Amino acid sequence: MVSNKQFNANQANSLLGGVKTPEGKNISKFNALKHGILLQSISDYEKDFYSNILEDFDKQFEPATTIEQILIERIALYYLKLYRVQKAETEFMKSKLNPRKTKVEGGIDVDPEGLLGKVVVVNEGYAPLITDDNVQKLTEIYARYETTIENRLFRAIHELERLQRFRKGEKVLPPITADITQMGSFGESD
Repeated sequence: MVSNKQFNANQANSLLGGVKTPEGKNISKFNALKHGILLQSISDYEKDFYSNILEDFDKQFEPATTIEQILIERIALYYLKLYRVQKAETEFMKSKLNPRKTKVEGGIDVDPEGLLGKVVVVNEGYAPLITDDNVQKLTEIYARYETTIENRLFRAIHELERLQRFRKGEKVLPPITADITQMGSFGESD
């Protein structure tokens, strides 16, 4: 429970429009990460990668409002997701281009368990970090995921640029949307 004095001070501060100093912006710019809003989407080994991307985008776009900061965080997250898709696809390709090869010595080459001979590894090949089962599931949806993520990424970038131009006083047209339906024969919707 806050006192009336603190409540009034909070209200007065809220009218000032947020953090103004570079020091204050540096402290507050990772609030969403501190509160775990996007952190759940990021694995431990991606935290530094994401933070670096977010910092670069902050420097490039210089967000002045909370909405702009949210859009930049979204852009960084979409970029990270594109990175994941590309990494999984690369893992799949490496494992297919450099498979593990074995041969059977001292027996007939018909026994996968090597019971009729000794199985010798000729080439270890590339062992993907993502298992074959997972890669197979992912390969079926690479193109769809990549397209969806790219669309979201570019939509967020365009919205950020539009908001920043508006904030700077430039004339900005409202975003254009289209409602597309598939039409069957004789103009009836399917």
